[in-house]
Amino acid sequence: MDTVIAMKKKSERVRPATFAPYIHGGVASLDELSAMVEQMRASGAKKVKLTGEIVFVFGGTELPHSVRENGKWEQNRFNADVVRPVKTCSAEVFCQNFEQPVLDLALQIDKKFRGVPLPTKFVIGVAGCKRSCSEPATKDIGITAVPRGYEIAAGGASGMKPMLARRLGVVPTARDVVKVIEKIIEFFGGGTKYRRLGVIMEKMGVEEFKASAGIAEYFIGDNNGNK
Repeated sequence: MDTVIAMKKKSERVRPATFAPYIHGGVASLDELSAMVEQMRASGAKKVKLTGEIVFVFGGTELPHSVRENGKWEQNRFNADVVRPVKTCSAEVFCQNFEQPVLDLALQIDKKFRGVPLPTKFVIGVAGCKRSCSEPATKDIGITAVPRGYEIAAGGASGMKPMLARRLGVVPTARDVVKVIEKIIEFFGGGTKYRRLGVIMEKMGVEEFKASAGIAEYFIGDNNGNK
């Protein structure tokens, strides 16, 4: 979406028509999926927003070689010790509640950091507003758009040992978001133990973590001088 259009006042934004088909159990046959896509295309749909992964299931235990023949689709990695694919909300796709543009930012983060090897898995989430539909509070790094820029939190996790991310502060631009992520990943990548970022932050404290990762200078203060 054009940035000029995206940054209109909320009262001036128009939400495009959307249709979310119910899929029983989240599982559909290839024929059903193909028919759905063809019907949506014939009806004028322009794009689709996925809130999770697409997993194709085959009949046998071996993955056919033909799946990778044209090299167009890279296999998603669900269990590698790398930066995982970024999770993002529907801002600018059909939701009009976003405070700042986040779709291009999420794509940039994914392109730059996805697959970077680390001591353990690393998850990044981006949300366009405080509704937090992409659950940034349960990510190693969570970005939430706010009126003054982008609020960054770190150290969250879901799963067997859930943790809430700790607020680091607000940075004014998308470029600052990328720089902060880069420095945190460099800091985290210097470790050798299997520890989620939240465990490290729990021992260090937020301010020591920000200083050690070299990110304190990126955050802007509020009216009281706090960051």
